[in-house]
Amino acid sequence: MSIPADILPPTGDASGDALGDAPIDYVVVSFLGDLPLLRLQARSFALYHQAGDIGRIIVVNNDNDSTAFDQRFEAEIRPLYGDLAARVDVVRADDLLPGISKSRRGWRRQQALKLAACRLVQSPLSISIDSKNHLIRPTGKAAYRTPEGRLIVPARRRWSVPEACLRYFGVAEDAWPADVANVTTPYPLVTAQVLSLLEELDRRGENLATLFETRGDFFEFALYHAWLVAQGLDGLYDLHAPIIATGLWPHKFDDPDRPLRRLVAQTGLPHVHWLAIHRKTRDVTPALKDIVTGLWQGFGLTGTTEEGNAILSDGILPPGVEEAPDGREDGAEEQAPAAPPAAEPLAAPAAPPAVLVDPVDALLMPGFRTGRETMDILKVFAGLVGPRVLDLGCYRGGSTLVMALLGKHVEALIEGRFWPDRLAPILEPRGMRALNLPYEQYEPDAPLDGIWASHVLQNARNPGLFLDRCRRHLKDDGWLAVVVPPLRSRITAGKVNPGWNLGALMYALLAAGFDLTRGHFLSHGFNVVAFVPKAARVLDRPADAFADPSLWPFKLDAKRGFDGDIPSCNWPEEFRERMATGLSELALEGPEAALVEARRLATIWV
Repeated sequence: MSIPADILPPTGDASGDALGDAPIDYVVVSFLGDLPLLRLQARSFALYHQAGDIGRIIVVNNDNDSTAFDQRFEAEIRPLYGDLAARVDVVRADDLLPGISKSRRGWRRQQALKLAACRLVQSPLSISIDSKNHLIRPTGKAAYRTPEGRLIVPARRRWSVPEACLRYFGVAEDAWPADVANVTTPYPLVTAQVLSLLEELDRRGENLATLFETRGDFFEFALYHAWLVAQGLDGLYDLHAPIIATGLWPHKFDDPDRPLRRLVAQTGLPHVHWLAIHRKTRDVTPALKDIVTGLWQGFGLTGTTEEGNAILSDGILPPGVEEAPDGREDGAEEQAPAAPPAAEPLAAPAAPPAVLVDPVDALLMPGFRTGRETMDILKVFAGLVGPRVLDLGCYRGGSTLVMALLGKHVEALIEGRFWPDRLAPILEPRGMRALNLPYEQYEPDAPLDGIWASHVLQNARNPGLFLDRCRRHLKDDGWLAVVVPPLRSRITAGKVNPGWNLGALMYALLAAGFDLTRGHFLSHGFNVVAFVPKAARVLDRPADAFADPSLWPFKLDAKRGFDGDIPSCNWPEEFRERMATGLSELALEGPEAALVEARRLATIWV
């Protein structure tokens, strides 16, 4: 999609100045409880932002005690901006948006303020940030644009909130994009388009001061992105460019170590400029807090571990404040914790502390959207199967690259052009392929050693015919890996079969001609997993599976039936050890060149 020249400023000259002579403005909505994190942000601007690329930093005072916020900001925060301090403007929420409600405090009120603040922006482009965002390496306005001039925002699959916003602006369902812009910060906003959105809301009689409190199905950035889609301007953004920000939301995971390992890996990438630490990091273990505070020290944002721990401890919401869902940040509150003690003079930024993370393991997971649990079981499958493997539904290619890294000769199928085009240059030099082709139209050149079918069976209208086709494509000693989501009641687009338990999946595989007695089965995270070899024959009738108890392994009672919701069958300890082993170590079983290439590509595309 082309970008009209009057919408975005020119991309500049060959020197890479993405906005020509125009600086950019920043907008941050904050409150007393966020002052500890705002200290980090102010220091990061002073340390890392190119001064000539900033017009103004607009800080919106969103606290019910606006006088206390103003006083503490001037005393504690403004000096930390250094030479940029004179460019920081503080505006009160009530002055920016008269009539804004204080009855529902927090992130709902903050959303309206982020849009309203664009009326104060003087640059053609502003960057909306939260108090939790801070810079971690030298940054200028070019960081927000691709070489082609499009703005960078990560994608997410279309979900209920953007769909409500698309409906609001009358976008026909057949024109809805498959991916929409995420709602995380930093978020670059085209000033003219935000102002046109505000004019449209005024025309519709909406009250911006109460809009997000009364419309729970709206988020500010989702509404903005839907407005662009309605005008045919969503091409202003590249949703699949390398990320420029990473963050830690530990409360969204049962094991906070999982997102922390990804965070540490991503902060080492040269194109990641922003770090966000959610206030709920205060609840993680002391060991994990030490890693976060170590990162801050390494980037020169804090002077001591004690100072970092004080910042984490001070990020506490007072009673009665609504917590933002889905990783959204919170807003204004009444009472704030006492100010932390003044920090000692900071040393020059040093390298982040070393953390024991397998670099390939950590990079491939976020870069190619391969979940941690999926990578765990994929490493086991690679040890079971022969060299020729078909990857069905490879999505962004994480599973394909892992298997190639582990020495497999892989063909990958996925419908849609974008990711096959990206994978093809990696696979083709090794004689492998990534095809934009439905499985129903695929025929291998020769029988396969293995088929990896991860989260595709639930999309098949006829799972039995799908499994029949898999069996036909395998060698007599070939293995099939089927990974499906667990059974759940929610029905979503494309998921014809909403889920399985382990027993039901085993029964379907037995009926399709696979040998359960030599198979391996596990429920792991959001994965119900079956690794099964091809059996010598297919049963005449599915009911015959229960007529012969010898077909059912592990003391499952085929005579009387059994509860299929079981955690595992025949998953030996050596499999669990392999799951925990890093890819770099496992890759020594395959060509070292593949390991080097995987590191390089993951670093570029994360």
